[in-house]
Formats: sequence, structure tokens, C-alpha cells
Amino acid sequence: MDVSDYAACDATALAELIAARQVSAAEVRQAALQAIEQVEPELNAVVSGPFEDATAGEGPFAGVPFGVKDTLWERGRPYDFGSRLLEGQVAALDSTIAVRFRAAGLLSLVRTATPEFGGNFDTAPVLRGPTRNPWDPTRSPGGSSGGSAALVAARALPIAHGNDGAGSIRVPAAWCGLVGLKPSRGRTPIGPLVGEAPGGLPHEFALSRTVRDAAGLLDAVCGPAPGDHYYVTRPARPLATRLGEDPCRLRIAMHTRSYWGHETGGEQREAVERVARCLEGLGHSVEEEPPPVDAEAFRALHLVVWPWLIATIATALAAMAGRVASAESVETATLACIRRARKTGALDISTAESIRNAESRQLGAFLDRFDLLLSPTTPSGPPLAGVPAHDDAAYADVERWIDDFYAVSPYTPIANSTGQPSISLPLGATEDGLPAGVMLTAQTLREDVLLQVAAQLEHAMPWIDRRPKVSAE
Repeated sequence: MDVSDYAACDATALAELIAARQVSAAEVRQAALQAIEQVEPELNAVVSGPFEDATAGEGPFAGVPFGVKDTLWERGRPYDFGSRLLEGQVAALDSTIAVRFRAAGLLSLVRTATPEFGGNFDTAPVLRGPTRNPWDPTRSPGGSSGGSAALVAARALPIAHGNDGAGSIRVPAAWCGLVGLKPSRGRTPIGPLVGEAPGGLPHEFALSRTVRDAAGLLDAVCGPAPGDHYYVTRPARPLATRLGEDPCRLRIAMHTRSYWGHETGGEQREAVERVARCLEGLGHSVEEEPPPVDAEAFRALHLVVWPWLIATIATALAAMAGRVASAESVETATLACIRRARKTGALDISTAESIRNAESRQLGAFLDRFDLLLSPTTPSGPPLAGVPAHDDAAYADVERWIDDFYAVSPYTPIANSTGQPSISLPLGATEDGLPAGVMLTAQTLREDVLLQVAAQLEHAMPWIDRRPKVSAE
């Protein structure tokens, strides 16, 4: 298999070719290695690997190359979460979803770049420097799953792991022209080391180029693990087999005004409006109505849970390594989060959880009236690579960091706090040819509706033939 044939295939197509013995898994692997070698010098997206000892099971994606973000433990492989604090660490065990990726047949060839502790919408840790967007290497691929997004967009990998605590799958998907699904809370496991991440924010999954890959992989890895705090059973029928079903006439709310931070740009707003017209043409009803989001309360919530989350990850992993976070070993924003978390008391956490409960109830009631919420994924296109810099001295002030963080992506964090499934689709473009994502959010556990409508849009407004400037060939 040559690189151009490999790069033309999504994960489903590669799996079908391997299963039909039209190409061997070894040939696909070799093509993937060549593709990564072609694009990596311009992208800086790989942090370790390729691994010669990569093996996988005989699941639905048997033999398909894959990348794992450097925030997920794979036993015996290096990890550092993009931080100098953890340089040289090796995972002692597997994360549950890493086991499931392998059981699905995915071949984990490389580990992909992340900002320090996944705490930025850019991917440019001090440890390694900026990862670059294949559509324009001067621009950011987004974060925190920026390395995975860059490799999938450049067609070096057909699919790659990501996780999403405030938009870390969906923002890179929007800026790199990909499908980025954040499942419902509890739909995919986050253990075994983690019972519940602070605030219940992070969700594990992947970035892909097609809706069918997202649906097929979710079928393969979803479902509870023993001891999970959220015990969500698997869908009664596989999601991938339902993509072609008619979701019937849906009532869809449309919203294009930023909750805070940057105002939504004209190109992003127009992309949403074009999608709304397409949805109406498909028989759905689209109405302009904002969801009930209290921006000030939401800010107060995240001033507690995000420092708490970053500090928990950093201090726990540092303790396991016998190390202590300091100004020499972590970036400015990380150290500020640790200091803030040390001052956070039980009443602060209780208040934040009360806000999260209220926000979840309000958005849940809204999504009982509407089947879907349609919005931009981000209010603007990708900034220059390295912006905002997590190590900027200004971010010694946690409130400044939070405000700048959410200014970049005011739309995506809502579904993390409330637990709803949300997907970014590459349905827009800027005048300079960069992708613009459009986001759909559904009621909790309604990935079936979300993916069916995503498949409708993929057919009506196809994107698969678009290629970035940096692309394997």
C-alpha cells in the first residue's frame, strides 16, 4: 500500500481492506509510518514513538494505525503530560480506554502532543514548543488534543485519541477540519486511576475524519467498567448501524452569540446559518433561541473546578514520581492553579457543585424542548501557534488565565459541565481557507440523534475531499 492510497482512507475503509485481505496490516502500518515521517517535521505533533512493539486485538478496527494523546496511560510507555515535571516517566498500568482501543484492533503507533496537563486551547508546552496546524503551519491546531488533531488532519493517521474537559476534542476538530465527538458523561470510561475528575469535566474519546469512524469507535469502546461512578449501559443497538436511519423531524435551537469573551466572527456565524438552512432543507425545524447559560455563575464554577483539576493532576502525578512542582518545573498557569487549589475549601467546592447542578438542570430542560442545539464551535479561527502562552507571566493571576482561556472558546465548555454529548463538524471555512467548525449538542445519552444528524450533514455538505497544505501523499 502506498502512502497516497493509505491517506485516502478513513479508519473504516482501512479496516475493511485489511479484513478482505486486499492489503495486509503490515503494509498499512508501513504506509502509516511513512506518512508520519512525511508530515512530522512541519507539525511537531509526535512526542514519542513510533513503537515497534505496538500490538492490537482483532476487533472491528483490526490493524488500523492510531495515536494516543500523551495524557492517557499505556502500560510501559513514556508519558509526561507535556510537562518538564514528569519528564522520563513511564506508565505502570493501562487506562481502561487504552485497553479498549487495543481490543478494538487499533494499533497505537505514537503518542501525541498536548499542552501542559491539557490546560490550554493551544498546544505549545515549554517542554517541546508549538505543534502546528496542517492547514497553515503558522497557526495553532488547537488544544489540548492538538497533536492528535494535526496528525489526523494531515492524513498521517486516520483516527487518534483525544479527551475533552472544556472543548479539547472539539476545538482542535474545528480548527483542523475534523469530526470531534465528546460523548455523554459516563459513556466512555476514565479509570481505573480516576474515579471522577474534579467537576466531572473530562471525557475520553477520539478525533476522526468521518462520522462513521466516530460512531464505529464509540460502539467499540463505550460501556461501563467495574467501579465507574457513572454506570452507563451500552446503546441497545450499535450506533454505526443507525447512521442511515431517518431521525424524523427535529426541533433545533440555534445560537451564535458568545456567552463571554470574543464576539463570534462573521465567518463562523455564517457557517452556522448555512448549516441551519441545510437542516431545514432536510426537514428539520430551526429556531433562534439561546440556551439558559448564566455566564457569571459559569465563570465562578470554573474558577474553582479548573484550578482544582489542573492541580490534582499535577500534584498527584508529581507525588508518584517523587517530585514537587515549582517555577522551574511547571508553567506559570499551572503553578497558579496549584496555589489557587491549595486555598480552595470545602464550601468553595460545594458552591461550585451547586452551580454545576443548576446549569445541568437548566440545559437539560432546554434539551427536552429542543432535540439539538446548533452553534459555532469557536467564535473565531485558529490563532498563531503558541497563543495564548501558558507560561506567560500574566497567568500568575488565575482569573486572567480563566478569562483568556474561555474567551477563545466560550461555546464548548458548557457540555462538559452539564454532561451532554456534543460534536464539532467541519462545515465552514474562512476566507483564507482555514476550517471553521459547527457544533451540535444533544440531550444526555442521545448520541444516536447527534450522529444521525451529523451523518445527514456529512452527506449534504461533504468535506472528505478537502486537504490541508501539509498532507501525507
